[in-house]
This record gives sequence, C-alpha cells and structure tokens, in this order.
Amino acid sequence: MESSPRHNLLLWLPLALPLAATDADTLRHAIDRTTQELTVFIALTEATNIAADSSSSGWSHMQRRIAELYAIAASHLHQRQRSSLTVDIVPLDFCAYTPEDMNPFKHDPTLLQSPDAKLPAWWPREMHTGGSAQRTVGQSTKTAAPWKSFAHVAVGGTFDHLHVGHKILLTATALAATKRIVCGISADALLDNKRYKEYLESYRARELNVLLFLRKIRKNIIVELVPIVDRYGPTITDPTIGALVVSQETLPGSDALNVRREELGMPPMHLLPIDLVAATGLTTGDDGHLKISSTAIRAALAERH
Repeated sequence: MESSPRHNLLLWLPLALPLAATDADTLRHAIDRTTQELTVFIALTEATNIAADSSSSGWSHMQRRIAELYAIAASHLHQRQRSSLTVDIVPLDFCAYTPEDMNPFKHDPTLLQSPDAKLPAWWPREMHTGGSAQRTVGQSTKTAAPWKSFAHVAVGGTFDHLHVGHKILLTATALAATKRIVCGISADALLDNKRYKEYLESYRARELNVLLFLRKIRKNIIVELVPIVDRYGPTITDPTIGALVVSQETLPGSDALNVRREELGMPPMHLLPIDLVAATGLTTGDDGHLKISSTAIRAALAERH
C-alpha cells in the first residue's frame, strides 16, 4: 500500500442520510495510507434541500455528520495506535475557500471515493491523481447554510492538546457564524487545579492551535481569540455575541451567562448545544473506551514519561 506524509480525501456525502459503510471504509483506508496529516474535504450532495427551520434541522444533521467522521477517524487511529497522525475535516460547502486557498494542498495526493468520483469545478487540476473523475458546475465553496446562523458566535474552553471534541465544537462555531468567531481560551492562571498540569500546553500554544484550525475550516470570517480569566469570559463584555456554542455537559451552567447578561442590560445569547458523546459514540468517562478529553491525553503523557 503506497503511503504519503500528507493526503487530501474528497468525500461526497448526503447530509440527512446515514453515512454509508463504504464511505467510512474510504476514510479508514485514507488514514492507513497517511503518516502525518490527512485533510478530509466533504462536499454535500443535497445541503440546500433541508429547511433551516425544519424539525430535522440542517444544523443537527451537519454537526452529527462532522462528529461521526471524527469518531470514525479517532477510533481507527486508536486501534492502529497512530496518535501522531492529524485528521482535519473541512466542509467545502461552507468554508469559503478560493482557488488560491487550495494552493497549500496542491502538492499532496488526493484520494477519492472511487476512480470516477466527480470533482468540484474549482478543484485544482494538480490535486487530481488519475481516474476518470468529472468536474461539476459551480465555482464557489460557499453555500447558504440550511440552518439558522448568527453574525457573532462565541465558544470557550481550555483547548489543551486539541482533540476531536475540540474540533467538533470549533467547526460547529465556524458553521454557525457569518461574520465573527469569538473564542475564549482559559488563561494559564485558571488551570492550576487541572490534573497532570505539568503536561498542560501553554496559553500561546493552545491559542495558536485554535487559530490554525479555525483558519483551515473557515476563510471569510474574523477570528477573535480572548483569554478567559473568570467564569464569564467575553460573553458579558460583548453585547454583539448572538449565540454560544456549548457542549451538552456545560449546557446547564451556560444559563448563568445569560442571567448575567440580562443584569447588565445585554440581549440573551442563543445556546447551541453539541452532544459530543451521543454524536460520536465516544466517551469522556473512565470505562475503558476511547476517551476524548484533554485530561486523558495528559494522563497518557504522564504514563509514558
């Protein structure tokens, strides 16, 4: 099997239908052929067919599709003991890439679902590595999102040793925002009581990892990174924030943020919860399964050292 340090993988996927077993196998096969970094570009086959306000919202389908792919990748990497391989998932329909933005990927081989899989019209010819793939019409990588979006969207966390849970939250934030992402990152002073704190990444390292990831996922948006020094972060100082992306685990405490905003005369934020455990099938607990927590990563580092 021919391997390469970096690969691109282009997957055409329906948004609302279950992920096909063949697509999951394609992802696993791409991981096996890559040694350093795999970028998975997903193109949706029927994104605009789902109404933004429907009961089976495009938002739910999209976050679950992203989470499902990350879960498959994380589980396969865990089984193969390949923790050093990076897998990033880029939703092409909403990332606003220009042809120039594809330049960093031109020198990496592109893998397809099948030799005759179709290619977006703007897909650089240098990235196609054979087969009889046909180009589709259209020149843009930015489609109107089939879910409710907000001009300014916030998210917060420690973002230590950036893992799939973080990537799902950050991707959801990038998909929900139209103008600006406000990302609060826990300052070093808040982390003194963290377990295995000697293996915590510095604030600057965590900030850089978040910035690089968000810039890879979304191009035409402002990214504002803010150190969090209290429980509220920028949510009580920025009245323009219209929505907050939270994990299901932190959702109960998020109501206190809106209470405080109301006390300060600010409008409430829409809360956009992401259930990482339900969406991925992975766990953050201590039950012998693959964990998606920074604490688990630091514990593994401590054990190795």
